[in-house]
Amino acid sequence: MKNSYWLLLFTLFLVAVFIISPITALKVEGAKVLLDVKPGTTYIFPMAVSIKADDSASEYSIDILGFGQTLDAGMYEGLSAGKDTSPYSARSFITFPSSTIRLQPGERKEFNATIRIPKDVGVGGRYAVVLIHPAATGTGQASFATAVLVPVMLTVEGTKLVETGTITGVSVGEVIAGKPIVVATTLQNTGNHHYYGAINQVSVRDPSGREIGSAQSDPFARAVIPGQSVRFETQLTTGLPVGTYTVISRMTLENGTLLGEKSSTFSVQEEYIPPFEEATATVVPDRETVLRTSGGEITITFPPGAVLADAEVTVSPYADTLPAPPSGATAGTTAFTVDGLSGILAKPATMVVKYNPADLQAAGGDAGKLSLARWDRVDGKWTILPTTVNAGASTLTSSTDRFGTIAVMAGAKQGTSGGKSGGFLPGPHPAIMFGALAIFAAVYLKRRR
Repeated sequence: MKNSYWLLLFTLFLVAVFIISPITALKVEGAKVLLDVKPGTTYIFPMAVSIKADDSASEYSIDILGFGQTLDAGMYEGLSAGKDTSPYSARSFITFPSSTIRLQPGERKEFNATIRIPKDVGVGGRYAVVLIHPAATGTGQASFATAVLVPVMLTVEGTKLVETGTITGVSVGEVIAGKPIVVATTLQNTGNHHYYGAINQVSVRDPSGREIGSAQSDPFARAVIPGQSVRFETQLTTGLPVGTYTVISRMTLENGTLLGEKSSTFSVQEEYIPPFEEATATVVPDRETVLRTSGGEITITFPPGAVLADAEVTVSPYADTLPAPPSGATAGTTAFTVDGLSGILAKPATMVVKYNPADLQAAGGDAGKLSLARWDRVDGKWTILPTTVNAGASTLTSSTDRFGTIAVMAGAKQGTSGGKSGGFLPGPHPAIMFGALAIFAAVYLKRRR
């Protein structure tokens, strides 16, 4: 029995230690190489790597790769030699004293990147990435350490820089009431030099050619590298009646330089109702507070005494994919989040939500099958709230003493819950749970002795 006691404690200890093992955080100095270079010249670029004193000893590899970008979000990525076919590659220009570095806890090591520019380097820019990552044969926690990608962007001095682009595709996403219409535009850099700050401008025109809506993206924070393509997703939120429309997408630089323009058509089968605008109100303890969206889509009334202290409460459209609805229920398109409240209200608030045609369609045209549901993130499940339906006003009314994500559901039985999510159960950190379990096991086994 004594051996079993210590074996159980040791096993639980190992599990707890594994769960709370920290990730080694590698710090890289000189994490971006941005140089103007001359043909036939060698450059020394100083770099350094370090880990914290409480990190484990780790070994890192240094790989020199081609410069690639992901289509979605334009994230920088490394390309192997076989895939690095760009005429603007600088991969062969770069060398390091060693391809590996070993760091002890708290250690910092300096080293240099040597960049040799060929005499016949050509014009424009040259590109590569340096990937510093845990070595495959590393020990300790190297396998849990972070990797750092260092972009290398070289501009050949005195040469003609060409910053051009073309739009290779424009597509319009599904038109769903209460959700933004996403216009996806793919831009390819057709020049010889990278550029920052690309902007996507989208406009919608009706059959007569009249512009009825527009949207614009923020300037793109990353560079678009020659030969690479990046997809921009710009959201339209203009109400549209049934019909066929033309969307015109333009890509420009911040200075107004036009990179490309392309159009596409799309159809609206049912009237498109855009998502509501975010609204905020300060809820106070001593009087009734009404939080209402500008279009009246959502009204939340907090009675006096609902909160114990002032709270800045915001209602926002929920644009992501909802968790799976309870069995037998179908989610509508109206969904929103209410943020700014902590815990349970002292008195329930009343919600009045306007449902749209898409919500009604989810219920097979029967408004009586609609209800409001609350997703409880901690419990990982939906709770179907008792709901009053006013078909004449197209509204759903419910009371609740807590918020989070609220959605219109069709076909769900009121007062039920479901849609349990996977993952860890809510509650204390798993390591604490294992620690408590270990103590319980120790006491239990001692008593049995």
